Amino acid sequence: MIFYIINMTLCAALLYLIYFLLFENETIHQFKRIYLPVSLAFSIVIPLVNVDIFIPFISESMKKFYAYLHAAQNVEIELSAEGSIVSASGMSTSGFINLQSVVISVYALVTLFFLLRLIWNISKIILSAKGKDCVKYSTAKLILIETKSIPYSFGNYIFVNKEDYVNGNIPDEIIIHEYAHVKQKHSIDIIFIELLIALFWYNPVFYLYRKKIKQNHEFIADSAVVKSKQNVPYYQSLLLNNTCEKSRIELVMKFNYYLNTKNRFIMMTKSTSKARAICVKFALIPVILVAICIFSSKTIAQSIKNILPQQQSGNVETDSIKNQKVEPVELNNTTDEKFPFAVVEAKPKFQGGDQNTFSRWVNSQIKYPEAAIKDSIQGKIILQFTVDKNGKVKDVEVIRKVHPTLDAEAVSVIKSSPAWTSGRHKNKPVDVVFLFPVSFQLQ
Repeated sequence: MIFYIINMTLCAALLYLIYFLLFENETIHQFKRIYLPVSLAFSIVIPLVNVDIFIPFISESMKKFYAYLHAAQNVEIELSAEGSIVSASGMSTSGFINLQSVVISVYALVTLFFLLRLIWNISKIILSAKGKDCVKYSTAKLILIETKSIPYSFGNYIFVNKEDYVNGNIPDEIIIHEYAHVKQKHSIDIIFIELLIALFWYNPVFYLYRKKIKQNHEFIADSAVVKSKQNVPYYQSLLLNNTCEKSRIELVMKFNYYLNTKNRFIMMTKSTSKARAICVKFALIPVILVAICIFSSKTIAQSIKNILPQQQSGNVETDSIKNQKVEPVELNNTTDEKFPFAVVEAKPKFQGGDQNTFSRWVNSQIKYPEAAIKDSIQGKIILQFTVDKNGKVKDVEVIRKVHPTLDAEAVSVIKSSPAWTSGRHKNKPVDVVFLFPVSFQLQ
């Protein structure tokens, strides 16, 4: 989950930066309206998508990175000096369990608060229109309210002060502005971003997107007024002469939107040529491809031995990788067995179960060598083994060594594994390569 949140946030931040650099000052407002919410949806989905990538050469530093990345997402088996096996995800550490429960509870409560607030605000707007005098304005409804307020809109409603409307004190430009929001159905965008913020309230990037979405709505509405009335100076004076009050309900679109009035003035007198619009849109293509390569759940196609660094025997300092799910990650062969990949259509099964079943079996078989306990030897071993097409475990080797005694014990247990049900890909049995860390830890 942490990896997902990081990838999602970085992807959203990258696409926001691209918006700021390429599109912020362009008048392609309808394109920007699509880009902003789609970018957020893309950022949420792309870390869940698996993409196969072939890399013919990987530097030594990248090899180490991939090795530790795989290990961090793999099974964690800890063997105490007393000889009992404890899985990191199943340790009876009340402190960790309590902390996890607190985090989940806080997230649920805050999310519930945001959702209830959103429902309350929508209900409040709808109820405020009930029983009020209304006037039909094209496809919208002008709701005449008693409250002294600058006109604002939501959904199919435009709220205006009754006295000002009856006395003709509301300029046509303001009504046209609010009607543009209604006609363009900007409320849908607002509800969408508010729902995302309710779910991802901890992510600061989403608040930046909300600000830009609202700002772009104003650009669109301003363009509608300028196109209709062709009197930019007068319209700008209307914006300046109206009091810049912030709406109490963030869902509504208000004529005197209080952010970036200067930018709104600039956009009214600016235009983007078709050639430039096409260029900046095409510039987005490589960015999307790079984002997919970086932030998706990648499968790096290359020889396993070329990616994973070999380490010398002896005592080594190991990285403490805690709180990981007990599940080895597979680096799967393709049907032509030339390159290993990270997914197959049907994973190998151990004794009718999944990889956790195999982890429990290893727990029951492995022992902490007495000689290693006596010499205070401990550390994390990373093993690599293959479940072949016939379900047999073969090619067991240590790719991260700690000490010959511990290495031999781990290899011996893996080699003694009963047969698996072979994995399948494209309806054919295939060899599946696993990384399997085992941590020997003295207590």
